[in-house]
Amino acid sequence: MNRKKFYYALITVLLLIAIGWGVILFQIFMVKSKADFYGNSYEGEAPEFTLSSHNGEKVKLSDFKGKAVLLFFGYTKCPDICPVTMGTLKNVTDTLGEDSANVQVLFITIDPERDDQEKLKSYVPYFSESFIGLTGTPEEIDKVADDYNAFYMKEEVESESGYLMGHTSSVYLINPKGHFVLRYPQNRMDPASIAEDIKKIL
Repeated sequence: MNRKKFYYALITVLLLIAIGWGVILFQIFMVKSKADFYGNSYEGEAPEFTLSSHNGEKVKLSDFKGKAVLLFFGYTKCPDICPVTMGTLKNVTDTLGEDSANVQVLFITIDPERDDQEKLKSYVPYFSESFIGLTGTPEEIDKVADDYNAFYMKEEVESESGYLMGHTSSVYLINPKGHFVLRYPQNRMDPASIAEDIKKIL
């Protein structure tokens, strides 16, 4: 092998080594960055939607560009998880203090049959006047839930409410650019830790 070919081979090897180390360092950095968050990593662009608010206004997800969005699917007759989760989100915004002005909580009903505008208006602001309840036609709710991989189904039971709704109980965190960042299952609902995550993305 002549000297010119030797140098080409050496440069190629060094480049491959540099690229390899670059990939390794990038992966280490990304793992460390994700580990810095309390919530579970959940990436991708958050699908756009348009629904009706508890004030009767049409609301789009993109209306909140520039803010962090905490999105939760639930229903007003939910006996346990929904009110507990909404209370947690209230504690999150309280913990954020002035930063809460840059956060919007959205409650999307998965029970549009019973959760009309008036029902949401008496339920959602109870937790915070800044929270927005959203409803729509069954078809519109189905579409949004499907886009967000949120499961729900009617469960016939003997109760005063007539039926219950089994549903996904996670909270989604969307960053100010409209992209998913994190997901909070029910075993990760510490208000202070969620608030810290939000501060990191604002």
